Amino acid sequence: MTIKRHKGKLPPFVPVIRTTMASPAWKALSYGARCLYIVLRSYLRVDNLNNGRVFRSHRDVCSDLGTRARTSVEHWFYELEHYGFIVKTAEHALGVDGCGVAPHWRLTECPSFDAKGEHIAPTRDFERWDGVLFRWRPKTESRHGNNATPALKQCHTDEAKGEQNHPEVAWKQCHRFDSGVAWKQGHNCLPLPLPYRPTPITDAVGPRLRYPVAKATQPYTGYSSLPIELRMQPLGLRVA
Repeated sequence: MTIKRHKGKLPPFVPVIRTTMASPAWKALSYGARCLYIVLRSYLRVDNLNNGRVFRSHRDVCSDLGTRARTSVEHWFYELEHYGFIVKTAEHALGVDGCGVAPHWRLTECPSFDAKGEHIAPTRDFERWDGVLFRWRPKTESRHGNNATPALKQCHTDEAKGEQNHPEVAWKQCHRFDSGVAWKQGHNCLPLPLPYRPTPITDAVGPRLRYPVAKATQPYTGYSSLPIELRMQPLGLRVA
């Protein structure tokens, strides 16, 4: 009885070229981007016929990697594209059946085929990496107040969470008066009264300050001008 031996035959696996893993661009990748590349590589056929049409949505990648951070998955896609490991061949769109279609990618370490079926050699764009590290797009800054509305609250989301929960720190953040605050022009409140300054004078008495003399709003006409009822009431007498 002859026993057939399959030399070198392995169960299904994901091949990764050693020269790709030894490149400086691969070493500059984050661990999340490396895991995403392994996922995309697993959906590439052995004959590379679907290279350029490899797609995986953010939801599916989260399911493959066992995470729920879709923002991180988006970050890893941009990172792989920045270092030249993948190239986008088609944008995301809405399918004719109403279902969304994820972007299509081409893995640069593997060969591809054009529309006529002709073989295209792998470009390996990551080997021409210029050394510029990947930087995620900065966070959108808070919008400043306009001239019509005063912007008193200057609380940024970058503050530590432990400090924001403190009541004294929260009061200071919400009542901060920075130079960049745009105050409302033409407010309908009355202006504050100006402080009075007495006039310095010098006469025969000597140097002193002259204060304004109080003036009655109505001239005083005397006690006899009051009605008889009001004049007799403080004395406890009755008017006949």
